[in-house]
Amino acid sequence: MLSEVLTFLGNRNILLHMAYTQEEAIKALGFSEKEAKIYLALLEVGIGSAVSVAKKAGIKRPTTYIILDELISKGAAFIVPQSKKKLYRAVPPQNLFEVYEENFANAKRLLPEIQAKSRQESYKPQVLFYEGVEGVKEVLKYGIKRLEGKELKGFYAKTTPEILKTFSNFKDYNDTLKEKGIKVRGVAPQDPSLVSFRDQDKQYGREVREISKEKYSADIAIDIGDTFVRFFDPVNLQGLIIENPAITKTLGEIFEMVWGETGETKKETV
Repeated sequence: MLSEVLTFLGNRNILLHMAYTQEEAIKALGFSEKEAKIYLALLEVGIGSAVSVAKKAGIKRPTTYIILDELISKGAAFIVPQSKKKLYRAVPPQNLFEVYEENFANAKRLLPEIQAKSRQESYKPQVLFYEGVEGVKEVLKYGIKRLEGKELKGFYAKTTPEILKTFSNFKDYNDTLKEKGIKVRGVAPQDPSLVSFRDQDKQYGREVREISKEKYSADIAIDIGDTFVRFFDPVNLQGLIIENPAITKTLGEIFEMVWGETGETKKETV
């Protein structure tokens, strides 16, 4: 069952980026192409024999018998009880999707354990590089869904009017974080270019501590997520994402050390 759910998770992401047919929607639940064809054919037939289903699906009768048994084992079909001959019926689509959504939720609860297992072995970081305005926008979107209800930590950078004009979607980004309940903790330079951001911190649920420009005058922002780190260079329109739990953990610990040294009573002088 877990392998089926993992297949479902992968196919689920594909469906978000494609126009798909009914058959592809059923395949996204972990069914093969022929299983999807026969399931849909059985839905149209209502209650039918393997012969009628095979004719409707355009699949050979011996193959249809085998696949109907597979659909039964997957909980997508059943044999009609007390019928004189062997008749089949499909489980309603709503029920089928609900089962797989429940399986997905149960599998997702095991994600921390699965991630922990991968960290025990040699882990190769995944690195993604983006350029241009659209590329940097993609960097800002990365990982947002899985941070819902969690926290984003950051080392933030000073900005310029040109950057603010180029990235007028900062408001949309901040609205998205607020909508998804993502809290933000960060440190930033004491810089006039960031006054408007500091004025909105409370509105967006951010807690940002300032460090004097003499000690911290960053031009590049760093976001620390759950298992990823995002680097954002607005001047050169470049973004870098590193997906690696160990790197994320290390930078998270560095952030906490800096955070501990920049308490509210120190933020004007540190």
